[in-house]
Amino acid sequence: MKKIATRPKKTFFEQNKDLIVVGGVIVVLAGGAVAYMYYKKKKEAKEIDLAQNKDSSPQIIPVHTTIPVSSSSESSSSASKPRIKYVKTGYPLKYKTRHQDVKILQAYLKIYKENLGKSGAKRDGVDGVFGPLTLKAAKKRLGKSEFTEKDISGMRKALKMMGK
Repeated sequence: MKKIATRPKKTFFEQNKDLIVVGGVIVVLAGGAVAYMYYKKKKEAKEIDLAQNKDSSPQIIPVHTTIPVSSSSESSSSASKPRIKYVKTGYPLKYKTRHQDVKILQAYLKIYKENLGKSGAKRDGVDGVFGPLTLKAAKKRLGKSEFTEKDISGMRKALKMMGK
């Protein structure tokens, strides 16, 4: 009898090596494309958010004022600090406004326990100046940066109902 030389049977990997390599490359490329699209979309959303915030929120531009330095009782540190110039205007109440009705807005924001600083008669931040802390709290709690007479009258009514 004659012996027949048989080859060992190829394994699954040896039989389908090309398909496995091509499939792996496709999976890696697809994953890379998905990651690229995800980060591109995330970057665009961040740019849009920054653009919206830039358009909707007023820019804080400090106005440097010169304060005469007297040699008697004033300290040199308080004389050199730049100050933000606030204007006394009517409605709508917005950033950099001084008005009695800003106190109503600030008292209303105090209901939400917002930090408005330590200024004012009671050192609770209710001082009638629509500054950066009032702006931040108003945007956070009320979603607005400008307030009409109607808005303030509603806040006044709510404060009266609460007994504040």
